[in-house]
Amino acid sequence: MHFSYARVASVKQAATLLLAAAGACAALPTFAQQQLPNSIFPAGWDSKVRDRLFMRIGYTAVITKTKSEQVRDVSGPVVTQQELLNAVAIASNCSGSPSSVPAGIDCTPYLGTADYGDATSLWGTDESGFAYQLLASAFRNDGVTSIGTPPGIKAKAQKNIGTPTLSIGYWIDQERKWLLEGFVLAAPLKVDITGDGTNPSGQPNGINGKVIATTKLLPPLVIGSYNFGEANAMFRPYVGVGAMYAVFFGAKASPELEQYVGGPTTITTKNTFGFGPFLGLKTEIGEGWHFNVSVGRIGLQATSRLVTSNTQIRSGSAVLNDLTSGLIDAIKTGDNTIAQTPTNSDFGLLAPNVGDGKTGATTLLMNLVSQAKGQSNLGTFVREQKMKLTNTIINVSVGMNF
Repeated sequence: MHFSYARVASVKQAATLLLAAAGACAALPTFAQQQLPNSIFPAGWDSKVRDRLFMRIGYTAVITKTKSEQVRDVSGPVVTQQELLNAVAIASNCSGSPSSVPAGIDCTPYLGTADYGDATSLWGTDESGFAYQLLASAFRNDGVTSIGTPPGIKAKAQKNIGTPTLSIGYWIDQERKWLLEGFVLAAPLKVDITGDGTNPSGQPNGINGKVIATTKLLPPLVIGSYNFGEANAMFRPYVGVGAMYAVFFGAKASPELEQYVGGPTTITTKNTFGFGPFLGLKTEIGEGWHFNVSVGRIGLQATSRLVTSNTQIRSGSAVLNDLTSGLIDAIKTGDNTIAQTPTNSDFGLLAPNVGDGKTGATTLLMNLVSQAKGQSNLGTFVREQKMKLTNTIINVSVGMNF
C-alpha cells in the first residue's frame, strides 16, 4: 500500500491530540482536588479532625425523683370569705328585704324549704342562720380564709422514662484523654405528672395518685470527661460532668385536674438548665467499634404556670373536700356551737340540694358571687407549681469511629 505524505501528517496530528487529551485527563483529579475539597473541614484538617470523631447509637433511661412545693395561687383565691358572706346576705335579703337584692337576681332558688325552714333561718347573716354558722365553722376550724387551691397540693413527675439516642464525640487532645460528647438526636420524652399530697385532715387529697398533666421533654445533653488509660486500651473508665438544657413543650391538663380546679386549664413550664457528675466505661470490641455504659445525675428546677379560665365551683366539687374537712366533721358529729344542725347532715359547702330543693348550697352561693363580679363564672386564675427533679441518667450505647 502507498501512503501519501499528507496522510502521514494527519496521523501524527491525531496521535499528538490523543496524547494531549490523555495528559489532560490524568491531570483532572489533581485539579478537582484542589478546587473542590471532598471534606467539610478546611484543607489540612480532614485527617486530624475526622480521626478524633466517633458516633454512638444507644438507649438512654432517666429515673426521676421529685421534690415538690405546694401549688401557689398567684392571682389570689377563687372566692374570698367575705364574698361568700356577701352572697349569704343577698340570699337572705331575697325574703327579708327583696328591695335590697341587686337587679337581675332571681330569688326563687334562695327561698326556704320544709327541711330547713324559711329563708331567714336558712341564709341568715348572723348565728341564727344555718349557712352563716356552717361557713363560719368551716373557716374557724380549718383556718381557711378563702376558697382557692387547698394546702398540701403537690405533684410528682413520672419516675421512669427513656428514649433511643444518637451522640457525637470528639477527642480534644492527641493522647485522647479528654473527651467532649454531645447527644444530638433523641425522640421527645413524654412525661406524666401525677398529683400528690394530703389535705388538712391528713388524708390523700382529691388529685393524689391521679395523672393531672402530660408534657413532652427534649433534654439536650453534653458530657465532658477525662478518660483513664492508654488510647488503645481494651477498657477505659472515665469521669466527667454533664450539662443539660431541658426544653418542655406540649403540656396538657388532664380532665381530672380541670374538674378539680373548676375549668379549662393551660400549662406552661419554663425551660431549665442543670448539670451534674458522670462516670462510665468504654470497651473496645474491634475494628473501630466500641461499647459504652455511663451513669450520671443532673438536678433540674422546674417551674410550671397553670391558668384556669371560666372557673366554676359547684356543690360536690372535689376541691371542697380538701378545703372544708373541719366543716364536714362538724356536720357529721354535730358541732354544739351550731344551734340547729340539720339531722340529715347535708348542708354547708358540700350540701347536695337546698333552697329550692334542686340546687346545692355551694352552687347557689357561687352563682351570686359570679353575678356580683358581673360575669357568668368566677373568672380566670393563675397558679404556680415548683418542683426539684433529681434525674439519674443511664446510657448504654455502641460506638463507631469515623
